[in-house]
Amino acid sequence: MLVSAIVITAINILWLRKEKDVELAGKIGRLASHFPEEWQEYQDWLRDIISSRSVLLKRYPVWQAILIFRWRLFYFVVYVAGVILCHQLLKRLKNFFLAMGYLKERILSQKEVIATNSILNNRCHYILQQMATLLAVAELSLCGIAALTGILIAFYYQPTALGAHESLRIIVNEVANGTLILSLHHVAGNGLIVLALIQIVVMFFGREFVLPWLTAWISGILLTLIAISLSWTAIVLNWEQTSFWRFKLELSMVASIPLVGSLLRDILSGGGGINSITLQHMYTLHSYVLAIAAIFLSITHLTALICQEQNWKSEDKRLSLAKFLRKSEFK
Repeated sequence: MLVSAIVITAINILWLRKEKDVELAGKIGRLASHFPEEWQEYQDWLRDIISSRSVLLKRYPVWQAILIFRWRLFYFVVYVAGVILCHQLLKRLKNFFLAMGYLKERILSQKEVIATNSILNNRCHYILQQMATLLAVAELSLCGIAALTGILIAFYYQPTALGAHESLRIIVNEVANGTLILSLHHVAGNGLIVLALIQIVVMFFGREFVLPWLTAWISGILLTLIAISLSWTAIVLNWEQTSFWRFKLELSMVASIPLVGSLLRDILSGGGGINSITLQHMYTLHSYVLAIAAIFLSITHLTALICQEQNWKSEDKRLSLAKFLRKSEFK
């Protein structure tokens, strides 16, 4: 619209007759008044041009005075139009850059959100990692307590049908601190199961089942199974009515396993009913096979977690150093 108005005004300036000069100046003034900022600055110039018309008519011939007057109007229109165009262009550029700045701020804010989420994720991962390590230390401690108290109990325990219950009675009633030793052994065994289950949950939420953490993940699962097996093999060792019938029921459940059920039942029970041989088998599994496996797995589990934690910290330091170097180069 502004360009077309400039063209029309320039044509009118060049071709209008003498009696239209004042009317033409009025049109120029009305056109310029659409842009108040520029009009306030250049309206005095237009008044000077209009007032100079009478002076030009007195000083020069009519045709020459009209030519000079219209040339001044034409120059005024072109100059003011150029100023208006520049101002409008600058305003548009300013709005454009403001919009770009807003977009940049939005992008930066999104990057900050992503960076914040990354930091929070790393912090959560670090907290879960530390929790898993502490749980692994607690599991190893419970394994040590269970092993130590088990050795003390083994000094007096007799894995026979006639001597099992009596030997436990002697430990409780006659051995110094025997009740405390038995209680610590039971608490350590049950606590190991609880901590091992919690450890699996913590490692799962910490995504420690992926390849770099595979050793810790597998050893943690195996340790949980071993802890449950230790509790299961200890069912019949006190040789009471409740434990006897419970173990008999569970042996029948083992026997119901397809293909290998009967073989497993015979291995666990000793080939017949629940008797002294069954006690000896359970005692051997509980005190030697499973106990040694639990200690080995707890050590392996803790070692794997510590090694992976050190690798993770060193990798995090390398990434932080790389980011710092990139920022330094950018600056």
